[in-house]
Amino acid sequence: MMGTGLDLRGLRKDGSELQVEISLSPHLTGDGMVVVAAIRDVEAAKRLQELLVGELHHRVKNMLATVISITSQSLRTAQSLEEGRSVVTSRLVALGRAHDLLLESKWLGAKLSDIIHDAVEPFDSHHVRRFVVQHTPVQIASEVVLPLTMSLNELCTNAVKYGALSTATGRIDITSTVDAKAQRLKLTWTESGGPAVQEPTRPSFGTCLINGLADQLHGKVRLNYEPTGLVYELDIPLARSPGT
Repeated sequence: MMGTGLDLRGLRKDGSELQVEISLSPHLTGDGMVVVAAIRDVEAAKRLQELLVGELHHRVKNMLATVISITSQSLRTAQSLEEGRSVVTSRLVALGRAHDLLLESKWLGAKLSDIIHDAVEPFDSHHVRRFVVQHTPVQIASEVVLPLTMSLNELCTNAVKYGALSTATGRIDITSTVDAKAQRLKLTWTESGGPAVQEPTRPSFGTCLINGLADQLHGKVRLNYEPTGLVYELDIPLARSPGT
């Protein structure tokens, strides 16, 4: 068909196959109609396209698995349908915000400041400063962005229900340091001004999720239920080791 690329298989001099695209373009000249045939090697482009489709398929599968897990676990532990709806919505919104950050950077990662801002912004007050953030400027690898965002969302949700954000005077301090030599991030979340805190008799799904996300990042997490408020300490590598 004129002007339309047609994919065909060709042969190189050594007998190996290659994928080519052939297109025909008509041109009117003084001597009449001339048809120009163009043959383009598209082997590399097709291979790249297959890789991109495969990567997209992998990410979509992971996303669906995450959504299914969040939904089923949230509904399983909810005390009512309304509570389940609220918890699922909050977690999926956090998931969406994390993906927005990754899309903006073409999946190259995100700044820690942006991750923290997007995680706490829905829970902050425009009238009273509830969050005090002191962090080290650092770029977070793409595979760390999602679990870190989800962990912060769980902490915010817990603070609204039981912690510093359940009172008008509570506040949360978020600090971070980076060990440049070891390439590790240490983040601390400290609540104060809320009701007296007691360690739960059994871990909630949110607590299990926080611990599971830390394991996913090959990191360490500590939850200290101090009388003055919850203290969460996270120690993770800035990027996963190759092959993990």
